[in-house]
Amino acid sequence: PEWIESLNTVMDDNKILTLASNERIALTPEMKLIFEISNLRTATPATVSRAGILYINPGDLGWNPYVTSWIETRENSNVKANLTMLFDKYVPSMQDVASKKFPKITPIPGISHIEVLCCLLDALVIPGNVPYDSPKELYEVYFVFALIWAYGSALSSDGQIDLRGEFSKWFFIEFKHLLEKWPTGLSVFDVWVDPVSNEFVSWKDKVPKFELDTDIPLQACL
Repeated sequence: PEWIESLNTVMDDNKILTLASNERIALTPEMKLIFEISNLRTATPATVSRAGILYINPGDLGWNPYVTSWIETRENSNVKANLTMLFDKYVPSMQDVASKKFPKITPIPGISHIEVLCCLLDALVIPGNVPYDSPKELYEVYFVFALIWAYGSALSSDGQIDLRGEFSKWFFIEFKHLLEKWPTGLSVFDVWVDPVSNEFVSWKDKVPKFELDTDIPLQACL
């Protein structure tokens, strides 16, 4: 398109924008260009070379390099070994089905799910919750909790299909062994990890029951 050719003139050494009307606008030293792009559909080779764009196909790169790099920041070898095993056990099927079967409120790249998962694990897999010498089963409890919210938090109901409900059904079909650890009748979104018992328990046990005192004015409750 014509506008991309105009942009190319800005990125030349003379830093002058030449418009279609032949008007020329010079960039001052204080002006900078920052490119944040999701694809290169309208970019020409001239644009790519001037901007110094390095494009890596996410499909070719995959999620393993990011996870490997993140795991290497862990200090304990037992933590590294357990996390590596859990990523290999759960993430491939989650990555495969996340974009195909369960559309999100807004499109989310597959690597973003991995980033969220790692951030949640940073907060959950700490010595206070999971001591370094803990068995793999304890690591798995916190990993599964983080996994559910990393992949399922952006799901919603469109009035016809309850995507969260469908995700919960699929999760228990895919990972049947977790059913024995799950409170009966609760979906994957209905539980949290009790740090005392290290088990999945209902959120209702966490939130105290609210009883409205009709004798107290509403504004006094706020």
